[in-house]
Amino acid sequence: MPVIVMETIAAEPHPNADALRIYQMKAPGKSEIQIIANLDNMYQVGEIVAVALVDSVLKDGTKIKPSKLRGVYSYGMALGKVDAEVGTDISEIYCQKTITNDRQEITFLKWTSIELLHNVRRTLEVLEKKLQVTYRAKIKLHGTNAGVQITPDGKVAAQKRSQIITPKSDNAGFAAWVDQNIEYFAALKSQNHVTLYGEWCGSSIQKGVALNQIDRKFFAIFAMQYGGVNGEIAKLEIRPEKIREFLPEHEDIFVLPFYGESITLNFADEKQLKIASDTINKMVELVEKVDPWVKDTFDIEGVGEGLVMYPVVNHVVERENYTELMFKAKGIKHHVIQQKQSVQIKAEVASNIQEFVDLFVTEARLQQGVTEACNGEYDIKKMGQFLKWISMDINKESVAELEASKLTWNEVNKPLMNKGRDWYQKKCL
Repeated sequence: MPVIVMETIAAEPHPNADALRIYQMKAPGKSEIQIIANLDNMYQVGEIVAVALVDSVLKDGTKIKPSKLRGVYSYGMALGKVDAEVGTDISEIYCQKTITNDRQEITFLKWTSIELLHNVRRTLEVLEKKLQVTYRAKIKLHGTNAGVQITPDGKVAAQKRSQIITPKSDNAGFAAWVDQNIEYFAALKSQNHVTLYGEWCGSSIQKGVALNQIDRKFFAIFAMQYGGVNGEIAKLEIRPEKIREFLPEHEDIFVLPFYGESITLNFADEKQLKIASDTINKMVELVEKVDPWVKDTFDIEGVGEGLVMYPVVNHVVERENYTELMFKAKGIKHHVIQQKQSVQIKAEVASNIQEFVDLFVTEARLQQGVTEACNGEYDIKKMGQFLKWISMDINKESVAELEASKLTWNEVNKPLMNKGRDWYQKKCL
């Protein structure tokens, strides 16, 4: 969905939050939609606003989803007042677009942000969907998110979680490795634009896991995408056996298999959902003790990160609806939220701002921020990009916890940044 110029036709205070306002937005040919926003930007009736509709993907990778804030639904995001004609599509300004690297012009295709179970459940409740879904797990590897795109004419590009990368502007050496294997990837060209999503793993990329004991780096693929460019619908292949069929043998490329048996979750039955989540928690505990994939593949025993749960399918699926049902379950040592269990059906509640800060500014998240925003470097000059990543990451993951704790983003943002700043400064000394 796009970012559209819309007119504010109604504005009122949120009945349950002094720091929020409720807006009704309208544009020709579009249904009237309700938006909730904080007081950082206030809009008056008649003012013209850029509105990101549900399923828009912004430049920073944020995907706009329906949300429930203090008991009231919001179906988009107000991005600020604009001087443009109502109804104009201004997605090019705000949404992900074509990026140019030194080899070719290619569109960055971000891998989805995987939610926690309680957030998946919450989204389904907002959409009033009562689903029963059967899942299979794949081991969640503790490396750095990576991808390889292959165009129908055989052009190849490497990417990290947030952008296209090159050997001159790399991420843990992944782009350089892709460049060294350019002929292998170019030979995979087909009539479709293909993107291989996986984890770039091995020595020196992360610490404290079994993967770190492996004396080389490798690319472990968990999904393959067809399309997703030039308005074409993106489709996913997540079945390991089908991904393997597509890929010739390569000593540094692996396809992640499914782990364990299938588990069915009934999102309309809280009791059954709790029982199923307990089963997944036990699986995560076993993975954290010894990563089974690393042990089977490399004969190395060590800590695993956790699991990613994939809905079971027997065909290629449209990405948009499928990924909304995926969820992750990290072991305790890798929690980026200090919740009581790896898989929960309800959000944690903080009794005050400091508890909320401690809930979200965890060692695991801070270390991830260094890897993703600073290429693993502690450099005081990179403080700004580190804090920006931390703020964006917490902002997109904390909606349910803010609501449950009766707090607003405006109240917690500065304390969150202060803790992150203090931590990074100490690391730079």
